[in-house]
Amino acid sequence: MANLSTVSRTDLEAMGKKEFLLSLQTMSPEAVKRFKSMRKLPDDLARELESYLVKIQQVQTKNSKAPKRPKTSKAPAPKQAKKPSVAADDNYVPFPDRFKAWWNGTELPKGKDGTIQKHARAPKPSVGKPASPVLQPEEPVDWPDKIRERVWGEDFALPGRASVIMSMAKAADLQPDDVVADILPECTGPAKALAAKHGVPVTVLLQQETLDKFKLEKQKAEKANAGKDPDNTEPKVDLALLDLGKPDFGIRSFDKMLCREVMCFIPERSEFLKAAAAGLRGGGRFVFYDVMEMGDGPEPDAVVAWREAEPIPPNLWTVSEYTKHLFDARLETKSNSNMTKSYISLVEADWRRVMDGLATDPLPREGVDALMAEGRIWQSRLAALKTGRIGLVRFVTSLRTIRSLSGPS
Repeated sequence: MANLSTVSRTDLEAMGKKEFLLSLQTMSPEAVKRFKSMRKLPDDLARELESYLVKIQQVQTKNSKAPKRPKTSKAPAPKQAKKPSVAADDNYVPFPDRFKAWWNGTELPKGKDGTIQKHARAPKPSVGKPASPVLQPEEPVDWPDKIRERVWGEDFALPGRASVIMSMAKAADLQPDDVVADILPECTGPAKALAAKHGVPVTVLLQQETLDKFKLEKQKAEKANAGKDPDNTEPKVDLALLDLGKPDFGIRSFDKMLCREVMCFIPERSEFLKAAAAGLRGGGRFVFYDVMEMGDGPEPDAVVAWREAEPIPPNLWTVSEYTKHLFDARLETKSNSNMTKSYISLVEADWRRVMDGLATDPLPREGVDALMAEGRIWQSRLAALKTGRIGLVRFVTSLRTIRSLSGPS
């Protein structure tokens, strides 16, 4: 959620109504009024702010007009013990419910229970137990990375966890003696799962920044386990650098090459495909997923919004354009399949699991901000895919054999 007091005019203009309302609900009524007097807002957000202030005023007026008990000459009845209030009666809507409403595009509950209290509910002090000392973390927490693991699973960065790479391996006709490359997944979970199940060596090809991060984590783990017996059950997974400015997979290095959902962000994709063909052994297969154009004409607003929300602007090809570029790179298309519907189901299932876990495993403010940032990106991706104007397609390709014909000697 954005801190509205520090958001720039440009960011305010780009902000959606749902995010704006969610940010308002974290502020006290006084802060909202102060914000209104200090900032000039776009017309649509100004109307949302006015409507929100009216609702606040209605709640305050209702509370102030509550009837008072008339005075009587009778002796006052003995006071009864006050019943503990139900959690919903304190007018506080917990963050998990607010996040679900924002994600699903639904309204918060109407009436008293839907009113956002100006302060978050304070935790109840424990009775008879001394307060536990607050432990400061030794290192700053990488919240975007933590949130990705929370959404997709530990050591994963994309939907579907291990199931997708297993499906890709099946489509590639993985064999026990194969050497495999997992290209730019930003994680090692899929490679470890594949190596553990099939016993094949897998090389994870990463960009420099991600490669450095994983190498540092590996060094820390080795230092922590110094003096202990080595774990010989660890799957065979190696890390290697892939420079997208000069993509190089070696010459005939891999039997199977797998890549997911990143090729539309690669600037020199034609060169990337040629390098992939050079790195593929005879009889091997290159299997990849990518986001592709599925129609002509002006793009729907949801697709335009998705393009703007992506950290790197995507450059989409159609299926026929991909087939041509693959042919030029000496890669023959064995099959292609539209995986959009199953992919959307995977994404939505992972986010439902996150929302269900927020009530029992809450996040600090920094974690909430990272969760909202990740959620905005995936909301825009889902909305764009659901238009049908773009889709996620899986290609299964193999090295194309070039036969030369010679005349009579």
